[in-house]
Amino acid sequence: MQILMTIVTSLLFAWVCAHYALRRGYNPATWFVAGTFFGIFALIALFIFPNKRKPQNRVASTRKVPSIKAACPVQAQKLWYYLDDKKEQFGPMSFNALSKAWIDGAVQEQTYVWNEEMENWQPLKEVASLQHP
Repeated sequence: MQILMTIVTSLLFAWVCAHYALRRGYNPATWFVAGTFFGIFALIALFIFPNKRKPQNRVASTRKVPSIKAACPVQAQKLWYYLDDKKEQFGPMSFNALSKAWIDGAVQEQTYVWNEEMENWQPLKEVASLQHP
């Protein structure tokens, strides 16, 4: 019975070490082995070592991105295409999907867009208006 408890305790420390190692930017397999053999000492060592994971930039996630709005309601109902920096074409997509690409940063003001009513590709800033929050 004592051997079984020792094995269960070792595996528990191994799992906890691997879990926190992954969250702190370390190799979880290495820390699983360390937790198995050294138990609480491996866990303490894990928290003594500096955190390798870079802190998330909270400012970037909270920045306010202006939304885009079609110049006229009819355009919002069309299927849209856009060209990325490598001139690769994306679409067809709804204007809502184009707006999401704008928010995600895939589409910029100077990105060329097109729908079936347009003669040529035009920069987004010429066919849509920016709505600042």
